[in-house]
Amino acid sequence: MNGRVVPMFLMTVMGSGQLAAQAPGGEQVPRGSVMAEYRAEVLTQVNSLLQDWGEDWAQDHPDELTELYWEDALLIPPGGELRRGHAEILEYFNGTLAEHGHIEAFMLDFDASGGMAQVFGNYMLSIQQGAEAGTQKTGPLITVYLRRGRRWKIRSQVFFPS
Repeated sequence: MNGRVVPMFLMTVMGSGQLAAQAPGGEQVPRGSVMAEYRAEVLTQVNSLLQDWGEDWAQDHPDELTELYWEDALLIPPGGELRRGHAEILEYFNGTLAEHGHIEAFMLDFDASGGMAQVFGNYMLSIQQGAEAGTQKTGPLITVYLRRGRRWKIRSQVFFPS
């Protein structure tokens, strides 16, 4: 060896079963399976966010509720007045949450692609104070969720009257 250090490399020999998933032309995960896993993961995130949204609404937590929306979000609440951004959304919730009681949202359709997801459904809002106390507002609801980084929040939400 003439005093030289010869580097040694450890090589592991794998059987063909271990290489199949890595080799070109080997077994591939079907695209439909990947999309199904992606949609299931997004749906889990959206459902968690929707649960927080309903709880914060019902418990009159306007600050926490507003934090579920992106800073540049758009909200068109049941009354129809357009609100854009945290300041306007918080102003709306501060003025109406005490009047509004429990809200329920029912998902009818869901789709997701990339960093965006949309949920179409219906809402049912109980009015507990004011001139409309004891009544319910219902109608279609569409919510668009946007992922920035690893976080999902509401990008836009529109309540349609019934």
